[in-house]
Amino acid sequence: MNETVKKDLVEAREVCPTTSHRLLGEGALLVDVREADEVAQVGFAGCDVVNIPLSEFEARWAEVPRDRDVILACAVGERSLKATYFLMYQGYDRVANMNPGIARWVAKGFPISGSAEGIAASEAASSCCGGSAAKKDGGCC
Repeated sequence: MNETVKKDLVEAREVCPTTSHRLLGEGALLVDVREADEVAQVGFAGCDVVNIPLSEFEARWAEVPRDRDVILACAVGERSLKATYFLMYQGYDRVANMNPGIARWVAKGFPISGSAEGIAASEAASSCCGGSAAKKDGGCC
């Protein structure tokens, strides 16, 4: 890969659920990219949230506001990372991926709707810090 292309690549900002919870309390919007059946089982609560499933994201991305901070989330952070990069490609600069997603949100005891029974225990127990004491955003969940 040539140097010009390497310089243009920007890494997506990632935040853990604890940091996300704080940012949401400060006015950020949560965009849940899970499918409707997943959201119906267990959803994020206690914050401003909109559901745009990844399967519909390419057609609906313009619904995401450009004038406020946006956190994208899914079950464990993989689908939401794709949506984060998609928005970055569209020129959004106030976006971040919640990594991991609702599994860790549930494990931290943050507000939910529905039942967390379907959340895999291994997903909820995994460390968002990869064993280190801090993450890129300066905090840890």
